[in-house]
Amino acid sequence: MPDRGKGLLWLVVPVIALGVLVVGLWPGNDPTPDPEARAYNLSIRLKCPICAGESIAGSQTDLAKDLRARIDDEIAAGSTDDEIIAMFVASYGEQVLLDPPSTGWGAALWAVPLGVLIIGGIAIFGLRRKDREPVGVEK
Repeated sequence: MPDRGKGLLWLVVPVIALGVLVVGLWPGNDPTPDPEARAYNLSIRLKCPICAGESIAGSQTDLAKDLRARIDDEIAAGSTDDEIIAMFVASYGEQVLLDPPSTGWGAALWAVPLGVLIIGGIAIFGLRRKDREPVGVEK
């Protein structure tokens, strides 16, 4: 009987982990933060065009400072976060985004790790099941 519980554990743990992952990544409806928090949240999502993989929030280049000021100006003008992101993408291309978009090739970037996790879990579960001897069979 303990083997059955152990086998069930190998099935339940990945399902729970997947559920936690989905809930954690699910977009929420947070109340609108203050302009400084919005500016910071936007600047950590955008890559500095001249820095190697660094956000404009973390970069101290003159260009990054100008881009942060541009974000502040757009927020003060009443632009939404999506409009500001779209403006940066229009100016610098999708490579300005630190998080890949969830459409097109970006969707594949999000789906591949999840697919590997699922396939790996199935493979491990199948191998463990194959290695078990039937109960009551003596050699």
